[in-house]
Amino acid sequence: MGKIKQRNWLIIITIFLVIVSGAGLFLSIQQKLSFNSCAYGENVYRSGDDIPAYNGRDECKCNADGTIKCNDSTDELTYSGYSSQNLKFTYQYINFLTDQALLTEEVESNSASYINGVLKVSFERNALCTNDEIAPTQSGLYELSSEDLKLSIMTNTDATKYVAPCKILNSFEISGLDIALDENFQIYYQSDNGNLESLGACVEDNTLYGDQEVFKSKKTSSICICKVGTISCKEL
Repeated sequence: MGKIKQRNWLIIITIFLVIVSGAGLFLSIQQKLSFNSCAYGENVYRSGDDIPAYNGRDECKCNADGTIKCNDSTDELTYSGYSSQNLKFTYQYINFLTDQALLTEEVESNSASYINGVLKVSFERNALCTNDEIAPTQSGLYELSSEDLKLSIMTNTDATKYVAPCKILNSFEISGLDIALDENFQIYYQSDNGNLESLGACVEDNTLYGDQEVFKSKKTSSICICKVGTISCKEL
C-alpha cells in the first residue's frame, strides 16, 4: 500500500512539473513573438505598461492587442498590419532648422528604387534632435501590398532630451521581395497622427522611381521625370 501511495504522489508531481514547464514555455514563446506587447523606441512594453512620452503625448498605455492608447484621444494608435520583417531601417541627423515655424510634420522624398527583390525608399522629415546634433531614437515599420507601400516610424519625442528643431533622413530597405509593381503603385508615409502622405513615387515597366527623379523611358526614346506620382516625358 505504501508503494502505491508513493507511486501516486510521483505521478501527481510529474503532472505538476509538466504543467509548469508548459506554462513557462508558452510565456517564453509569447514574449518572443511579441504577443500582448508594444514596441516604442528601443523598448518593448507589456500589456498594461505605461509608455512615457509616446510621441509627445501623455498617459499612454500598451493594450493587449498591441495598440497604444493615450488619454487625450479616443483614437487608438495602432500599427496592426505593419511589420519589420527583412527591413533594414536607418536614420541620421541632417541639419538644424533655425525657424521654429518650420517645425511641422513636413516630408520630402529623397529616392526610391526596386532592384533584384530589394525595395529602397528614403525621405527627409522634420523632427526634434538633441542640441549636440543627435537624431531621436526611431524604429521603422512597413505595410506592403500590390497597390501600395505604407511606411511608418515610431520616434522617441522625450521633451527633456530632444529640444532642437532639425531635419533628419530616414531610409528603408526591404529585401527578399518578389513582386510586380503596378503603374498605379504608390508609397505613403504614415505620420504620428495616422495621416498618410504620398511620397510621389512613379512606376514604369516594373521600375520604381522617386519623386523628381529623371530617367530614360524603357518604352520610348524619351527623357522622363517623376513629378509627385505622375510621369512626364519629352521626346529626344
